[in-house]
Amino acid sequence: MGTHRGPTNTLSIIFPGVKRPENRAPRGILLPLADSAHKTSRVSEVALLLREGIYEGRYTAGTALRELVLARELSVSQATVREALRRLEHEGLVTRRENHGTTVTTLTSKEIQERLGLRVTLEVSAALAAAQRMSDEHFQELAKRLEALGVSVESNGYYAAAMADLDFHRYVWECSGNETLCGMLENLVAPLFAFISVLRSQHLDRLHDVVDSHRPLLEALRSRDAEKIREAFQRGVTASYEPFLGTAADSTT
Repeated sequence: MGTHRGPTNTLSIIFPGVKRPENRAPRGILLPLADSAHKTSRVSEVALLLREGIYEGRYTAGTALRELVLARELSVSQATVREALRRLEHEGLVTRRENHGTTVTTLTSKEIQERLGLRVTLEVSAALAAAQRMSDEHFQELAKRLEALGVSVESNGYYAAAMADLDFHRYVWECSGNETLCGMLENLVAPLFAFISVLRSQHLDRLHDVVDSHRPLLEALRSRDAEKIREAFQRGVTASYEPFLGTAADSTT
């Protein structure tokens, strides 16, 4: 770990059970773009491929992401890869160090626990505020996102499930009406979701329990009961990480 692996670990690998939209090219192959959309769209495609690779465990914590190697693999310019990596750095998924290049973000067990503690505090605040603002339409939308999470786990697609899971929580944050709080949670939580997704894929963890763990969150929000909301989100957020904290300590320190 810590160096970019060869062809057996490239983004061109297609994993079984992960559905690819019909308008998407196979992983590692970028669709041709019109000149008017060349740079931004190309950077977005590369960022998506790398993000999927991190969430699905093809690029593990500490793996070096070398711009020149990735540019050759994906048939794009080094500048495109560099900009894509900057986006992932903003999301907290990669770490860039002067004269050391870019690596997939590594979180120790201590760092995970620290982030988790902050997440619980901030997300409970967001949930309490959201519950007071949410209408029947908001609850219906959140229920739809829970259904989408259920659909995404049917194939055990770890990236799709992680994105649907994050989408559920992100909607709660947005309903709080607190943009600053949303931004703080966004930056704090993305590396945690990637961490969990990678470990689930490595341990072939079944994802169906993820859906069940979200139902109490929706019900607590519907109740608008502050104590129920606090208890549900504290339990729901922390429980999802507990099985993996020992693994994190072994693999990231």
